[in-house]
Amino acid sequence: MRDLLVLKEKIKRFVGKNDAFIMPILKFALTFLALLRINGQIGFRGKIASFPITLVVALAGSFLPLNLTLVILALIILVHLSALSLECAALVAALFLVMFLMYFRFSSKDSVAVVLTPLSFAFKIPYVIPVSMGLVGTPSSMVSVGCGAIVYHVLHYISGHKDEIGSFSIKDGDNAAKLTGIKGLVDGILNNKAMFVFVVSFAVTVLVVYLIRRLAIPYCWQIAIGVGAITCFLVTAVANGALHGGVSIGGAFVGAIVSIILNIILQYFCFDLDYNRTEKVQFEDDEYYYYVKAVPKNTIKIKEKAPSRPVEKKKSSLLKPARPASFKKPVKPRAEEPASESRARNAVRANAAHAANAARRTSQGQAPERRTPLE
Repeated sequence: MRDLLVLKEKIKRFVGKNDAFIMPILKFALTFLALLRINGQIGFRGKIASFPITLVVALAGSFLPLNLTLVILALIILVHLSALSLECAALVAALFLVMFLMYFRFSSKDSVAVVLTPLSFAFKIPYVIPVSMGLVGTPSSMVSVGCGAIVYHVLHYISGHKDEIGSFSIKDGDNAAKLTGIKGLVDGILNNKAMFVFVVSFAVTVLVVYLIRRLAIPYCWQIAIGVGAITCFLVTAVANGALHGGVSIGGAFVGAIVSIILNIILQYFCFDLDYNRTEKVQFEDDEYYYYVKAVPKNTIKIKEKAPSRPVEKKKSSLLKPARPASFKKPVKPRAEEPASESRARNAVRANAAHAANAARRTSQGQAPERRTPLE
């Protein structure tokens, strides 16, 4: 346990010191994976789906806000769909507009969830996201998770029926065929029962996890993870049976277990408390009594290494022979002073001695000695 705490503290310190470099790298990886998924699923325009364009857009996304990156990804999707059918691109654009209005109104800070939800479907772990957003988000995170699920299923439907969608185009002169094709596309999207199954189960899971992890009880996050995963599985099973959505129940069970494992790791880094050292404090002021329950975080102090100082090299005694103890540095002889300066100095000394002698005789009651000062 101590080794895990040390590892957690080292990771936190590393991320804190290098946040300016780590965040752009993570945003680049997220944007790059999203572009690869879009190009692999609906890459109808080869130039846009080329690797250099993908790399440039991912590099731009590493420095842009995630909300702006979402808009760029939506525009790239529409450009790809326009190569398949302009009617299809217009229909998806209207759907994106409605979702963006809901997203920016309720959950504009959960842009990561909108990108991660379609990617989690691609990696076969979609049940991780609603539990995670219930832990670190708010009830409005239901909107962002739901939008991500809708985007995935719409693109998945278009990718599986591209031949039918591409059969009607604005270039064709038969308006009846166009209307029939558009109606079929709308019905195909709205009759996608699996999409509604996931939207309902994800919304309920986010709300349940959020309500439980806000409770003032021990191990609330661990309880929220377990109950959230079970709720997601049960709601998915019930909604799938009611709507005949065709969702794999076995896959939902495995996904719930994977969700528990991954979210326990998330909880360990975000909300790891030591309930054995819980303290209850009671105090009052002029108007209220306060009952406070304090639970310390499970942390450990790591001693930082002192910065190394350069070692001063001492000069070797072999380079210069040692001097004997009786050695004295020769004194340079003074230059002979001029005669005038010597006489002046002697006169000053004699006058000072005479003044001191006169002061002494006066203190003893004797007459001072008369003496002509030297010139």
